Amino acid sequence: MDKLIASCIDDMRSVDGTLPLAAQIRAYDLLQALSEAVERGIMPSESVSKEFCTVYEVYGAVLEKSYDETALKEQLANELEPFEKAVTEARFEAASIAALHEFAKEVFEIWQTSGIFMRRRALNELRERAGFRLESHRIGNYVAKTFDLANEAQVRFAHAQQTLFAHNVAYKLRPGIYAEINTILSGLQ
Repeated sequence: MDKLIASCIDDMRSVDGTLPLAAQIRAYDLLQALSEAVERGIMPSESVSKEFCTVYEVYGAVLEKSYDETALKEQLANELEPFEKAVTEARFEAASIAALHEFAKEVFEIWQTSGIFMRRRALNELRERAGFRLESHRIGNYVAKTFDLANEAQVRFAHAQQTLFAHNVAYKLRPGIYAEINTILSGLQ
């Protein structure tokens, strides 16, 4: 925890203009760690706590003025953009493979109930949509294969969503975090 406090001290000293997103996240993480540590009776070293409070006295007003939620949200949006793109791509991939699976089930039904011309036409369309060769006497296996492909695509989509959610730290953007840290640390001295 002392290292995190030292990092936040460095952040306070280096603030010039607007508070960077990384500094805001570190401050939020420190506040959470301090709250949990105080509940458990674990205290940070006194020298680091005093240094934080001293630096906050000097830079506290600048920190409060440098908090710009709009700028922080823009930084976060830029960082989340590749993850959102991955989610969109995975969603479309999962939807297209699910549609292919549904079509494979329709073709299987046609294969079992229709005449030779309907069967051939449906099988050719299925081969064209699938993009790989399909043997006519194994059409049932194709339904199972597309089901497996749809499940795999759904897993990739869920993984992409979880990655996006893990990187979305919008809940850590709130004003006054350094003041709260200062209050906790000054109360421990």
